[in-house]
Amino acid sequence: MIKKPVTDKPIVKAEKLSVIYFLGRPNQVNAVTDANLEIFPGEFIIFFGPSGCGKSTLLYSIAGLERNIQGNVFINGANLAKFNNKELDNHRQHTIGMIFQAYYLISSLSVFNNIVLPQFSLNTRNKDREAKADELLKFFGVGEQKDKYPNELSGGQQQRIAICRSLINEPDLILADEPTGNLDSKSATDVMNLLSELNEKKGKTVILVTHSPGSLDYAHRVFHMKDGRIIEMTVNRKRGEPVSKTVLKENILAKDLDVKAGKPKPAGAKSAESAVLGRGDFLVSVKAREIVAEVLTGLSVEEIGHIEAIVAKMIAGTAKGGSYNLLEYLDADSVEHGLGLNYATASKLTERIKKVIREINNLREKEAKFKSQFYHDYDPEITSIRHHIFEYFDIRLSQHRAVVNFDDIIKDRLAGFIDVNEVRVRLNQPLEEGGVGLDRRVVDKISKRIELLILGKM
Repeated sequence: MIKKPVTDKPIVKAEKLSVIYFLGRPNQVNAVTDANLEIFPGEFIIFFGPSGCGKSTLLYSIAGLERNIQGNVFINGANLAKFNNKELDNHRQHTIGMIFQAYYLISSLSVFNNIVLPQFSLNTRNKDREAKADELLKFFGVGEQKDKYPNELSGGQQQRIAICRSLINEPDLILADEPTGNLDSKSATDVMNLLSELNEKKGKTVILVTHSPGSLDYAHRVFHMKDGRIIEMTVNRKRGEPVSKTVLKENILAKDLDVKAGKPKPAGAKSAESAVLGRGDFLVSVKAREIVAEVLTGLSVEEIGHIEAIVAKMIAGTAKGGSYNLLEYLDADSVEHGLGLNYATASKLTERIKKVIREINNLREKEAKFKSQFYHDYDPEITSIRHHIFEYFDIRLSQHRAVVNFDDIIKDRLAGFIDVNEVRVRLNQPLEEGGVGLDRRVVDKISKRIELLILGKM
């Protein structure tokens, strides 16, 4: 039974939405330009376009994850641009459910505990959240996996668990950023069918980002994007009308993903990453992933693997061509096995990566001195995160106890014992209460940066 939309008012509305990085500088990047759209309850919407066209940035603006916006984004009539931090947290906890290409499951927690994790910030009863999790596990056909750990599951199963987690707080709006990008063709088709079922049977509004033409038939409407602009909107069917199984070209989706999976792997990509990203070199691995995620959102696994290999070599100083190899790969067209970005965009992204790499190398040079000043039960992962945070926010802690407390907070967050809200509280608490005593005005930024580093690790 299809759950019919109960209102004709848009659940999402964007007015002249723009996202610009480095405004007024020579390296200015117009990620999204003058986007205007309305999305209604019960729709399945796709943002479609090539890598780097701004579709993920548009999605993150709707999610409230991208704050560098001009114009307005309304969710159920409320303007996200005017939300304070508390209102944004409420929006992310109750209104939206996020699904990513990377699953971002916590490896140290069981499948069941990964799913119920968002419920802890709402202070729900154990009985209630367990019932919700069991219902979702049953709906998505992964009930038998509840006591396993993420690394015991296939990619398709992990994505199903990630979808369960996104739904545990019962959001009306599901945002999916390339959710099939890491999956084989069968698993990808299964995930797309599940999202379609959520839309048709549960009445969820789905907004999905993809560069796969084979996915487009799932949508009621498709917004086509190029160079940060919405250039066209096409309609497949009316809102509330289910997708026709006879029209749905599942074979096209399979073909898209099989071609992607069958691309020749960049020579030496795996061995280069293994050689450069040593087991204990947490800082390098986090930063390589962070750089790629920030500047090249929405690429295929093969493309990301190739870029990570080049960036990792650049960090280690073993790349013979250095930044030229990266620029050449970004600029070259698909015939030459490149990404096909225009030269200006490729140059800007290369320069941005080079700048961050210079910062990384500077941090690494100071690591020995930093460890000697604040040595205690040295853990390379925790120390690397602390080192990055202290340098990034120019933090100078004079008391050894504060450093120890800071490390304990990171350790508890990595283990999943506390959430991001508890991180904020403990960073602000005085030393005698196990906190760090940082100013409340900066702890929100610090906690968000810690989350970014942790996601990079996973």
